This record gives sequence, structure tokens and C-alpha cells, in this order.
Amino acid sequence: MKILNFCILFSVLVIICVNSGFATNTPKRYPKSRSGIIKYEIYGATITGSEVVYYDDWGSMEAKYMTTTMDLGGVEVTRNSLLLLEENGQWINNVDLNARTGIRMRNPRYKEFIGQSRREREKNVENKNINAGGRKIEIERVIGKPCVVWEEQYTGIKTCTWNGIILKKISGPGFSRTTTVATEIEELVSIPEGKFTIPPDIEMKTVDMSTFHGN
Repeated sequence: MKILNFCILFSVLVIICVNSGFATNTPKRYPKSRSGIIKYEIYGATITGSEVVYYDDWGSMEAKYMTTTMDLGGVEVTRNSLLLLEENGQWINNVDLNARTGIRMRNPRYKEFIGQSRREREKNVENKNINAGGRKIEIERVIGKPCVVWEEQYTGIKTCTWNGIILKKISGPGFSRTTTVATEIEELVSIPEGKFTIPPDIEMKTVDMSTFHGN
């Protein structure tokens, strides 16, 4: 069971690295929002759940607490997890709060953004979306915020982004399609330090991703 949990956590971390290319020396992750709490609803044909995101210091610290229940052929499986980003995304921690295990790793992509201005970084992200078959399709309002909607041509994934923060995402093919959408946001709030702290009883394992990138 521990091996299975490790594989799941590791797979999630690899996906996260693709979307978390930030570093300490780059501009603020969320340049227009210093701190906040965002609540999300998660739903689909086989999944329901909720998510709460806490961020502070313009996104330098971010914690995502997620609870989901999946229907696996009539058997319901509930998962509680914590995704913690530290030092502007340089460090990524993925924690299984049920199994009390987690994986910690340095983001191998953060170096790509060192020394870039905010505009340069935004342009590079846009170019990556276009190269991946993505296109801007519309402006949509989510909880009153105007979001730019990107759609990936090959995967059908749609993301609605406001000031660099994803407020809505639709992913997965056909029957497994899942929607994650913000239902509430509070900005300029004080975030308890404990929200950015991994519980002391969690068994963390550090993974060196450089071995997978030939570095």
C-alpha cells in the first residue's frame, strides 16, 4: 500500500512541476494579490469534493487542501491531500493526509524563469500554451472575476485564469471529465502559519528529480 501511495504522490508531483515554474529571483507569482483564501467545488460523473487554497506573500507560499470522493464501480474512496508550495514554487510537497506520507522535491523547472520580468514570464507561459496546442477562446466571469479562458486543442483541458490564479479548470476525457471551480475568494487576509506547515507525524520522502532529467 505504501508503494502505491508513493507512486500516486510522485505522479502528481511530476504533473505539478509542469505548471509551477517559479523561483525566488523571479517576479511575484501573484503580482496583484498579496494573500487570499479560495474555496473550490469539485464535481464530475465519478467524483465530488472540495478544495481550499491559502496563499501569502504574493504566492511565495501556497497550500492546497483537497478532499475528494470517487465512485470506483460502486465503491466510494475518499482521499484527503495537501499540496504545499514553498519559496515561490522552488519546493513542492505532496502529502497524503490519509496514509500520513508525502513526497518533497525541488521543482526542476524553476531555473527557466530566473531573471525574467513579469511580462517576459507571462509571454513565455503563453507561448508554451500555444506550442501545446492551446488557444484563448473567451473571457469568462468566475465569482465575479474576469478570467482568460485557455483551451488545449489535444486534451480538451480548459483553464480560466485571473491574475495568474486558476479559478476554474475542466479536465479529463468523456466520462471522467472533472470540473474544479472557485465558489468564494477572500483577499488581503491573515493566513495562520499552521496552514503552511506539514503535520509533524507525516513521513516525508525527498525525491531528486534531477536524476530524471539527466542533470
